[in-house]
Amino acid sequence: MFGKSASGFSASCAAALWSAALAALAVLVVASAPARAGAAAKPPLVLETRRLPMQDGTRVSVCLAKPPAARRGQRFPVLLTVDGYGGPCGSFGRGWYEDFVRAGYVVAYLHVRGTGESDGTLPATEYSDHEIDDAVETIDWLSRQPWSTGRIGMFGTSWSGFTSMLVAARRPPALRAIVAYMATENIYHEDVRFPDGIFHLDDYSVAADVMLVATPPDRDPFDERLLRQRFDQQPWSLTFLRQQRDGEFWRRSQRRDLDPTAGEVPTLKVGAWHDPYRSAVVRALEHSSGPVHAVIGPWNHSANFPGPTADIGRLSLDWWDHFLKGKRNDVLERPQVYAFMRRPHRPIVTRALIPGEWRAFDRWRDAPVEMRRWSLNVDRSVGPAAGAAGQHRLRMVPSTGVSLGIGWIDVPPDQRLGDSTALLYESAPFAGEVQILGEPVARLSTAIDVNRANWFVKLSDVAPDGTTTLITGGALNGAHRESSVAPTPLEPGRRYELTLPLQFTSWIFQPGHRLRVSVANALFPAYWPSAEPLEMTLEVGEGGSTLTLPVVPPQSAEAAERAAAAVGSRNVTVAEAETAGTGASEYTWNGPVRSQWAKDDIAGTTTFTRGFQWVSPDGEDITVEFTVDDDDPARASFVGRAFLRSEWQGQPVEWRGTTEVRSDPAAFEYRHVRQLLRDGKVVREREWKERVPRDHQ
Repeated sequence: MFGKSASGFSASCAAALWSAALAALAVLVVASAPARAGAAAKPPLVLETRRLPMQDGTRVSVCLAKPPAARRGQRFPVLLTVDGYGGPCGSFGRGWYEDFVRAGYVVAYLHVRGTGESDGTLPATEYSDHEIDDAVETIDWLSRQPWSTGRIGMFGTSWSGFTSMLVAARRPPALRAIVAYMATENIYHEDVRFPDGIFHLDDYSVAADVMLVATPPDRDPFDERLLRQRFDQQPWSLTFLRQQRDGEFWRRSQRRDLDPTAGEVPTLKVGAWHDPYRSAVVRALEHSSGPVHAVIGPWNHSANFPGPTADIGRLSLDWWDHFLKGKRNDVLERPQVYAFMRRPHRPIVTRALIPGEWRAFDRWRDAPVEMRRWSLNVDRSVGPAAGAAGQHRLRMVPSTGVSLGIGWIDVPPDQRLGDSTALLYESAPFAGEVQILGEPVARLSTAIDVNRANWFVKLSDVAPDGTTTLITGGALNGAHRESSVAPTPLEPGRRYELTLPLQFTSWIFQPGHRLRVSVANALFPAYWPSAEPLEMTLEVGEGGSTLTLPVVPPQSAEAAERAAAAVGSRNVTVAEAETAGTGASEYTWNGPVRSQWAKDDIAGTTTFTRGFQWVSPDGEDITVEFTVDDDDPARASFVGRAFLRSEWQGQPVEWRGTTEVRSDPAAFEYRHVRQLLRDGKVVREREWKERVPRDHQ
């Protein structure tokens, strides 16, 4: 879940996972937080933990937060959130979730069985049958309580947002609406395991295999039963490695583009341009059978950084009030979509503000989007006119792409370094503003000299001084060109017409700026390299490769101001954004990250290393190291290490995990070692080793 990484990935969010785990250790409860200086103290929430028996007898833990000063016999709608991070009762992930309770809702937080305070064995995967079934049972129980109106909503960021969408696809009778922040239901193609059908590893994979087996702070970490149910369970990174193609394992039937009835429950989608799940927003708008509204801002996985922020809490409450309280607040008559149109900015990962303006669309299907096709040409230009037919060749450099980082998340650095070993096409300088909003599509007319290859396309803005800022991008596993369920090898030398959709995006090109298209067969370390050295041929000019851009006309300044006011935000000029300085987000990977890459010219290898601590340098740490060989891309490797420290009855406790994946042309060599230490000594250790065949990877 992109529960996932600092220039990298969410299967919900590593940041959320680490933050929640550490919050649990510190027993940080939202309701007991001290009042801000000068602010009137708020009455405490009424907190209660219940242990609910599921159909198979397993008891799961549900924290209930009830409005303060509730009258005897008073009933409230209930909002449910579900994840495996095991946060303490009263901690629901975002500060403004507490506002839901104070606005007259009961908020219920369910720990996934086998995690946190819930009993049972750790499920084999995220979003397991048990997780979805337990959520459906819990919704039914919540609807029948004497303090409940019987109207239930679901909400959540990342993991809990994923679960909200998947449970909604089941259509439980009492579930009346959901709000999903930074989440997707297309888990195979958009989460952190096989984005775009290509194997991926990052910080989250390492963190999850350690954090999810850690014991809550009030329970004995050396309890043998708990250790068998959690510590001894197979690491998820191995489970997912065995599932290299799409299928029902990935909850394919609950995708809205495959079954619009999966989107029958009214849905408010909140997305962000620097989050990997942003394409789920447009998919929900275009493929849901029920009401859908959306807000998509300039943020990363945090929903609030970089700025400008928006009043997401108020917008969520308006949605709940309409569908759960029956208020006539005209929420469905308001514009269906609010989107932040980004302007060019310097590519600084920790920048505090993104320049741009808000824009409202009454109905997404009526948005004035014109799809304009541009041609990639022999002279390395890209523009509306196709030149003479020709072709370009590119020998793959497996280390191409270090400037992206580990995925389509956060504000990446300048793309010039990563573009130096790709085919590049640039437009003429724009004479005036050109605005795009939607999903650009690259159509590549191409051939390859091997039977396995991946394609990567990036769109960037090139400023007059050469600064290159990523706008969006996409990838395609060539074996999945017709089906990700039944992939087939490529035929060497055969010309293919490949369609490669890019991630949902917005941009306002400024006069004097250029559009750059980058085409390559590697994007390291965000995607595991294909197994063989290769040469790509790209047909350009007349009858060759093209890029289709979703162009929208400009809006008036008055319309931009109205849109910003409607979402409780503001518009930001380029000058203001560039002088705003830098910052960091608590919930994603642009905080204090140790990051570097090194090229060994003698060995021909490139190594990318990252590490960080979210809260305490002494309490937790994670490091990952990726290495690729430019002469032998099959010989790639990943090593990730993580630890979490706690204390039990005055003794130091530490959970450690090391994940190693190395590849050759035929298989991935997998190894994971998990350790539990008491007072510095290992008291339990488990190791998993397996050779997993490459399945069209």
